[in-house]
Amino acid sequence: MTRMVLTSWCAAAIATFLSAIVNVAQAQPAPLFQNATLTGSGNTVTATRVPVMLSATVIIYVDLTLQFTSDANGNLTLANGFPQTAPSPTLLMGNFTAGTYVGPPNLFNGKGLITVSGPAVSSGGATLWSLTAAAGTDPGIYFTSANWWVGPIANNPYATRINAAKLTSTAYAYGIATTGSAPLPWASGGVGTLIGATQTSASTLTIACFSYNGSEDQSVPYATITFTLQ
Repeated sequence: MTRMVLTSWCAAAIATFLSAIVNVAQAQPAPLFQNATLTGSGNTVTATRVPVMLSATVIIYVDLTLQFTSDANGNLTLANGFPQTAPSPTLLMGNFTAGTYVGPPNLFNGKGLITVSGPAVSSGGATLWSLTAAAGTDPGIYFTSANWWVGPIANNPYATRINAAKLTSTAYAYGIATTGSAPLPWASGGVGTLIGATQTSASTLTIACFSYNGSEDQSVPYATITFTLQ
């Protein structure tokens, strides 16, 4: 009797499992907006990198733009020619490694701890990486926060400043750091320090300073600091 009960239970479990697989495989293609980036401006809503599940094993990504018009009663309708869809650009990831890093032992009392996060999706397939001072870091750490973008300089929010400094090297991903009471040249002068970030190895990250007191940007670093992944 016991063997029969167990056999029946196993058969039922296997049938349920196979049924679930069939249901997933037969699922209708559908967008997954909960995993997209949604932004709005004026009468336009943009959904970036919307995953569209074509099957249980195939997902594509599209960018979607919706534009609305309103009547006198505030009823919204889609404008002519919308929605507009396009394949999402391939993300440019760079070779950065997220995690907690520590600076050289001769700086910040050996406790120069930073946390690197990313990638986040930016425009044109670029990706955004971020740096923040980690818990337990020395109060004298130069960086309280920093952002840099991997991708064409034209898609960088600071493209005008980067081009003015004649920064063209592809060895760095460029961005802006906010510094605390950092000494020169790292001091941000209230406008942000122009930086370049490069993952020099699987466990080392170098931040280069291309500004002097937040201005006097130039095409070669005033200084660099290398951090090591913990």
